[in-house]
Amino acid sequence: MNRPDRHSPFDLTLVPTAEEVKNYDRRRDGHCCTTDRFRPDLNGTPASEWNKSCITVFAQSFVDSDEYECGDIPAIKKMFQTHLRHLARKYRRDISGEENKKRLRKQANRDERKRNLYNRRYTAALSYTALKPHVAMLERLGVNGMSSDESCVENDVVHYEILVKRWRHPALTSWLRTFDAVYRKLRFSETNRTTRGAPVHWRQVTTRVDNSRAAVHGLPKNAYNPDWLTTLQDMDLEDLAMEEDAYPFTHPPEVMMYVSSRCPTHFILKSVCVVFTRHRAPLWEC
Repeated sequence: MNRPDRHSPFDLTLVPTAEEVKNYDRRRDGHCCTTDRFRPDLNGTPASEWNKSCITVFAQSFVDSDEYECGDIPAIKKMFQTHLRHLARKYRRDISGEENKKRLRKQANRDERKRNLYNRRYTAALSYTALKPHVAMLERLGVNGMSSDESCVENDVVHYEILVKRWRHPALTSWLRTFDAVYRKLRFSETNRTTRGAPVHWRQVTTRVDNSRAAVHGLPKNAYNPDWLTTLQDMDLEDLAMEEDAYPFTHPPEVMMYVSSRCPTHFILKSVCVVFTRHRAPLWEC
């Protein structure tokens, strides 16, 4: 299978698909593979019609090579049948390992986007006097207080679907998104040309829930979703250690006016287009 040694990865082009195995008929098709293009079904069992054909091809090739004294084809078949089980187990382990690597890479990318989101909001808060009083609260929320997202592709366009944090109060979410709007203003000049830095990307609002991270502890009570709080036991509430005093998750009128009046024109037009074509509320977060 084009493997120089037993530690080499499997050539996936030589592993037959489930459809090929299902449609295989030895009486009609002859042997399923050749010595030069040897293709055992590593997803199946040695007893399948496909693998019976592979075992026969291997045994005949073994005898024809003249490299070995053994010419007992039944014994060779039995030996290779055992080896085929070993190959299948190793193949499944390798594939499982690759899937795990993909999952870890996906999670690492998601965590990186969340860190970048936090840094952008933090930058926006530091950039204006009216927002600086909120810097300490952003620090308390930290990266884990930011929403995660998952990348999706639709019509060859990549966008990101926001995952809802069950524990977070909707008012806190709206408060955070104002920082996003302020940051977008920082990213655009008066001629609507972006400044240097990573380009903004689409983050679509969804109702999908993210339970991968625990709630941030020690926040004011009004930072938490009251419906979520009712699901907690007394000991859970004790662990949460929330503060009873409320925090003003609001922005001054001048900030809201600034955001609404300085939003780039093409952002507004693109948002309207998305509303009519996707039928869901769009957000364009950096």
